[in-house]
Amino acid sequence: MRKPSALIYQRALERLQLTGAGCGFVDDHAENLPRPRALGIRTVHHTTDPAATAALLDSLLLDPAGVFS
Repeated sequence: MRKPSALIYQRALERLQLTGAGCGFVDDHAENLPRPRALGIRTVHHTTDPAATAALLDSLLLDPAGVFS
């Protein structure tokens, strides 16, 4: 199995014994974000700006209720 199959994200949550709300996912391909987001996983779309991605990740860690796309 591989991205963007929803099964890969579900299996990861099960094996880590986590809920989606307790996880974040970063990917540089936007088409890989909807399926983890549907499981409650907070997502960050990495573009060519590593500083912007790092800032989003910092915000994610500081605001556990936040949702990013």
